Amino acid sequence: MKKLLVFAACAMLAAVTQAAAVGWSLAGASNYANDAYQFFVIGQKGATDIATITALLDAGTDTSSYAFGSGTIAANGAANVSATAVGQPTLDAGTYTGFFVVFDSASPASGSANYAVVSGAATLTKTIAATTAQVAFAGGNASSILNNADNWKSFGAGGGDIPEPTSGLLLLVGAGMLALRRKQK
Repeated sequence: MKKLLVFAACAMLAAVTQAAAVGWSLAGASNYANDAYQFFVIGQKGATDIATITALLDAGTDTSSYAFGSGTIAANGAANVSATAVGQPTLDAGTYTGFFVVFDSASPASGSANYAVVSGAATLTKTIAATTAQVAFAGGNASSILNNADNWKSFGAGGGDIPEPTSGLLLLVGAGMLALRRKQK
């Protein structure tokens, strides 16, 4: 029995050293307290790049299945999860890039929400060694990004161009005039 317990302890220690627990943090979102955020790690859970996620958001698609983590922004404008929290996802050794999406609604799938991609200066990149026990993606202070209206997009606003009705009407009137003129000759 003693050997079995020692073996189990060694196996658990090996599992911990093979993958890093992941935490994430974002500050400066106090104007969006109680609103939702999602955190994505490129290459994980189907999040291939930022453009893919924003295209899904523009189409009104629920992206929660692609998110590495999500939650609600605290009253102080912070969105964070400790890397040591139990049950947090883990990553194997390698280099990873992550980014935040902040919504201006507590329920981003409501169809009336807007979103902004927050990724620090560019994207958040971390290299994880095989022995790294925990890693934190820190988004820094996002207030400058979130307070700029140009960084916000409407959730589900995609769908392509809508032709101007006046152009179609003018085309129809022109075709009708040609038909009348032909009929008179």
